[in-house]
Amino acid sequence: MDSLRRSSPTARTSHRVLWIILAVAAAVVILIYSGTAWVWFRPVLHKPLINKYAAEYKFDPLWVMAIIKVESGFEPGALSHRGAVGLMQLLPSTAKDIAPEIGLTSFQDDDLKNPEINLHLGVYYLSKLSRLFPDDDVAILAAYNAGPGITQEWRKGKPALDLEDIDYPETQRFVRHVEQTYNFLKMAQGWKRLFGIEHGN
Repeated sequence: MDSLRRSSPTARTSHRVLWIILAVAAAVVILIYSGTAWVWFRPVLHKPLINKYAAEYKFDPLWVMAIIKVESGFEPGALSHRGAVGLMQLLPSTAKDIAPEIGLTSFQDDDLKNPEINLHLGVYYLSKLSRLFPDDDVAILAAYNAGPGITQEWRKGKPALDLEDIDYPETQRFVRHVEQTYNFLKMAQGWKRLFGIEHGN
């Protein structure tokens, strides 16, 4: 009689799995609709511009978003201790060098606080680095952070740069964080589609 009152181990396991699934689903819903999620999904504020320049220079917009998230947290007026400015944290000296290449003949340092100009210059610069380091995202990111010259030294003629080849801890962290953020954004996009909250803006 007692055995009839007690649930079987299989039933208990099934209930436990069900509760775990429900808890994970609830956590995902809370993440998506909470203020914490807002921090992650802020790229939607600049999504049209990101999509525009990512398409123009043939990058995954989520990869560009990941770089912006790590570089500036999507703050147009962000300023680093090294003097890098704006969403994509460009040095004014780098921006001045490449601005004429995209038709900005009257570039001023303050222009880097303009999201459209900053994004255009930043994604264009990524495209230059991608031509220098084709099919090597680690090298492109390392060069974006530390410069193409030192990145070529780290690569030492290899077909691709390994994270362990990067001598600067800051650059290693940057590359790792961009890769982690990119993977998170891809996963989050999948969840947004699953829950039917993917926006077209």
